[in-house]
Amino acid sequence: MASFYLGVWRSLAAISDEAAARRYRALSDGKERPEFDAQVYAFYTGMTGLYPEIDMVAESEMDGCPWACAIDMGGGHVIMAIQPERSERFLPVLLALAEQHDLVCFDPQAGKVHLPPYLRARRAGG
Repeated sequence: MASFYLGVWRSLAAISDEAAARRYRALSDGKERPEFDAQVYAFYTGMTGLYPEIDMVAESEMDGCPWACAIDMGGGHVIMAIQPERSERFLPVLLALAEQHDLVCFDPQAGKVHLPPYLRARRAGG
């Protein structure tokens, strides 16, 4: 089974699922490299504090590791591959962490963008 992917980055405006999908593809293909963002870095630091990068996990502790491979931390974005059988357990934690840092989280499997509260309010006209 293929990995379960997520992309996280900052957006200043509410974006659609389609726009998020285009951005995710550009980031994952290396066609777009946003500049360093402190909130993205804070997300990455918090995330790896909870779940260290796969190459930092001892073989004997791999059962608790959600990652399928190394995390793509590009300064202004994070793309992660989660082991599919663990995605249901870890997705809510990662979404909450992205929201805590006011970041967009895109789920390419579902084609759905998860916006932080302030962008959801803008999309709703609030």
